Formats: sequence, structure tokens, C-alpha cells
Amino acid sequence: MKNKILTATLAATCWLAYSACEDGKDEYLNDFSTILSFRNCDEIPLTVYRTGENGNYQLIVNKSGSGLNNTASASIEIMDDATLSIYNAENGKSYKKYPDDCYSFNGNKLVEFGATDSYQTRDITLVTEKILENNEKESNYVIPFMLYNGSDSINAERKYVFVKPSVIVPTVSFERTGYNMNTISDATVENEVKLNLPVAFSTDNKWTFDCKIATDETLLSAFNEANGVDYAILPESAYKMSGDGTISFTPGNNTSDLDITVNRSQLSYGNFVLPLRLTECTSPYFNVDEANNTCLFGVSYVPDESKLHKVALTESMITYHPNRIVEGSVAGMLDGNPETYYHSDWQIEPVLPHHIQVELPESHTALMFEYQVRHNNNNGAPQRITILGSMNGVDFSKIMTITEGLPTQTREKYKSPVLVGKEFKHVRVRVEATPANTSFAFAEFSLHVN
Repeated sequence: MKNKILTATLAATCWLAYSACEDGKDEYLNDFSTILSFRNCDEIPLTVYRTGENGNYQLIVNKSGSGLNNTASASIEIMDDATLSIYNAENGKSYKKYPDDCYSFNGNKLVEFGATDSYQTRDITLVTEKILENNEKESNYVIPFMLYNGSDSINAERKYVFVKPSVIVPTVSFERTGYNMNTISDATVENEVKLNLPVAFSTDNKWTFDCKIATDETLLSAFNEANGVDYAILPESAYKMSGDGTISFTPGNNTSDLDITVNRSQLSYGNFVLPLRLTECTSPYFNVDEANNTCLFGVSYVPDESKLHKVALTESMITYHPNRIVEGSVAGMLDGNPETYYHSDWQIEPVLPHHIQVELPESHTALMFEYQVRHNNNNGAPQRITILGSMNGVDFSKIMTITEGLPTQTREKYKSPVLVGKEFKHVRVRVEATPANTSFAFAEFSLHVN
């Protein structure tokens, strides 16, 4: 019985072998025992940086298939315009070939594989400046490569490479832009206070170059007008910039600080601004980031908190807008009892901003205020407060807008920094946003002045 089974098995095996020969499968395996292809194929997006040096891309041709120990060869062709046009028509593309001066092919275009080679490489030099110049004219440029004339099979799905480089121009920029407040207190022992403004480089730095920073008074004029403030320019006698406004970058350093030394003995209490513009980078290959090249470097010179005194507030000193009481009372925020409160009008005029206004018996230049969120609801907790000052109670100038550090929970307390402004006898506390956005509430409120 065992002999019969063995005989049948051998017969079946022989039949299968014969059938394979008859249908040509062994011939197929021989023909395609070695297959050549690009490791990375089709469109290859590539980022290169303009640094004064050329970029590089490495083409990799793989050998695969069942005959890995075979020798093989193929050629890499840079497609001409006619060949690329045919490819575009057949594949729904609109590629354009970079001009020849945008790149160079390094090495032999004939790629030969020894028995032990599994891949071969060829380097492409990218002429960054030329590529950037052409990219500014046309967005669909590529360097088109094709494998052809193979001694063995070439994988039809992996025979094309379209290198599509985009050139990024490194930039320098201020790390802090817009208005940046730096507070200096008269409690400081030394007259000179050193502050800094970092300038950043957008990529890993391997070069030595300088950047120049200059003052631009037009920045301050525009800021004052746009924000309803009247900040003064920092007097020239009150500061020095390191390197007269020139900072240096060295290899390995992606940031460089502009040091600004402020001499407070040359200042009176107030808000000052040094309007700065990043004007120049000495490297011809790098740009100044035009979106981040200005900084309003604020210097707020304030008295120490110990020099302020608490105002004995009374109801008669306080007015409010809207001019009606629908809940709570002014006395409720002055009585030292956190269970009572003042609430602005949420019934008749439920549209912010609302404010309270304090009339002082004497003029001042510095203030600090405190308040507490009501005990039973936080939907009137301020999220944005603007403090304004006036001498006549009619014409107000902004002292400061505060959006950070404001309490959000019931019974929480807030204490402002010391704020300075033009001389004032009237202080307006204007609430511009709350969770409800209809009104605000203070359980307690106090004011300190110099």
C-alpha cells in the first residue's frame, strides 16, 4: 500500500514539473530573475536651504529579484523635453525640466552591479541659487530621471524619478515682536539695568555673520495711534545698545542677544518705548524676516509698591457706566465683605465694555488696584481690563490693558502690577470681556496710588 502511495506522489510531482515547463513559467523566472528599480520613485519633494553652498540629492538604484547574485546594468537618463512631454501626456502631469545650469549629474550614468552589489548610488548636485531663481518663475519644475537600457528587467512602476526641490531662504527675526513690556522699579539698587532682546536664526547655523538693528520712531507713532496710548520714546541718554545695534552670529549659535542697558537715573516714572527694526543681515544668502523684524521694546519705570498708599474709597468718589444699579451696590465692593458685591447693568445695557471710575482728590502718576470675584457666580469675572487715566474726567489716555493672570473662579483675588501713566486725577477701570460678556461684578475693589 505504501509503495502505491509513493508511486502516485512521484507521478504527480513529475506531472507538475512537466506542466511548469510546458506553460513557460521557468522561462519567465529566468527572464526576470534580476530586477532593477529606483528605490525612491515618482515625485520626490526636496527641501534645500540657500546658504551659499550647493545642495545634494542621492539617487539609489536597487537590484532585486531571485537572481541577487547575478551581475546587471542599466543607464540613468535625464529626460529631455520631448520625452518628458510624452510622459506628461500619458500620466496627466505638467512637469517642466529645470534648465541644465540648475544641477549636475556626478558619476557614470551607466550603473553596473557586481554579484555582491544590492544597490548603487549617484549624486546630483543642486545649484541652489539657480533653482531658487527658476522656482520664482515656475512652480512645476523638476529634474526628471529614467532608468533604461537594462541588461535585465527594469521595474516599469519604479523607473522614473522627478526631483522637485524647493528652496528655503534662512531668515533672522526678533524672538519677541510687537509691544514687549519690561518693568524697572526704583527699588533697584543699581541705576543701570541690563535687558535683552533675542534675535533668532531659522535653521541650524554653520556660519558667521552680523545683523544690524536700528531705532524707527514711526513704529511708536503707529502703535500709539492704533492703541489709543501716548507712550514716550526712550530718551537716548537713558539707554545703550550693545555693539551700537550690531549683533553677531557664530557657528552653532541659533540666537544672539541685543543687550539694552537702561539708566533709570535718566528717567521719570512712566511708560517708554524703544522702537526697534531689524534692518540688515550681512550674509547675502539670508534674509530679514519682514513679518517679524520689529519690536516695540517697552520700558515701564515704576515706583516700588512700598511707596504706594491705599486710597480710602467712598461711594461718592465712584461713578459707573452704565449709570444704573440693577444688582448689588457700590458700597458692596468697598465694605470688606466678600459676600456682597457690585454688579454692572446686565438688564438694560448688557453690552460690554462697562466701567467704574474713581475721582481722586490729588493727581498721581502710578497706581495699583485689587479686586475679588464675587462669591456665588464667576460669569462676571473680568477677562480683559483696560486702565485709563485723565486729569479732567473727560479726556482719557490708556495706561494698560491686562489679559493675563486674571482670576476665573469665585472668591479669587487679583492684584495688579504697579502701573504708571501720564498724570491723572481720574482712574477708569474698564472691563471689556467676561464669560457672560454682558456685565461684570466685583466683590471687593481697592486702589493704591503714589
